[in-house]
Amino acid sequence: MPLNSHATIKPRVTILVDDSYPPYSYESNGYLYGIYIEQVRLAARRLSNHYQVILEPIPWKRGVAAMENGEAFALLPPYIHKDKRPYIWPYSVPLGEEAVVAFCNPGITLNNILDRSTQKPPINIGINAGFLILDKELRLARKKGLIKIWENKDTLTNIKKLSKFRLDCYVNDRLSTLMGFESVKKERDDINVRQFSEDRVVLSRTAHIGYTRDNGSKYPFKYDFIKKMDEALLNVQKQMRE
Repeated sequence: MPLNSHATIKPRVTILVDDSYPPYSYESNGYLYGIYIEQVRLAARRLSNHYQVILEPIPWKRGVAAMENGEAFALLPPYIHKDKRPYIWPYSVPLGEEAVVAFCNPGITLNNILDRSTQKPPINIGINAGFLILDKELRLARKKGLIKIWENKDTLTNIKKLSKFRLDCYVNDRLSTLMGFESVKKERDDINVRQFSEDRVVLSRTAHIGYTRDNGSKYPFKYDFIKKMDEALLNVQKQMRE
């Protein structure tokens, strides 16, 4: 009998990760970095006797599509959208809370947007492709034609378009956007990021690992993995606070 005949084969668990969402998750020189990445990596080490966890960088919109098409097991780090993304369930314990804000060019505001005259041209708002970050007021304003939403590849692309006045406002996580401003300043000295001002807080949401809704037929380890990962994440977060 081979010596390894009783060895347990650890399931390989792949979590798709947004490759362009600093400081939370991003790829640089072929390596993944970020606040959430470090949390999940530390948690994955605690699961190493049971699972081989692989973090795979991917453009956010493609990651969401892979979940919708049933091609992926998990995605990092979506907000909870039970109605708009019914194909993702359940979600992990929170990895962190993010404040989604609007940064706008001078003279532009999204405050009291529903009072804006329909005779005026719509305000052009940039968001990252695949993000669901509009509050009820902005969704209604979009429906009424008061604003127009433009999906762009990532934070840097949106900031550059904002600087050229091709966008009036950009809506995204505050910290991610501020880091984007710093990156743009280093890359382009002709862009004055001081022209942008934070206009309003759109919403606050927690970020998670989102799992496929598959009941376990394709991923028989699903519920055990989720339970173990949640326990590991909570322990990691506790250690970080101490």
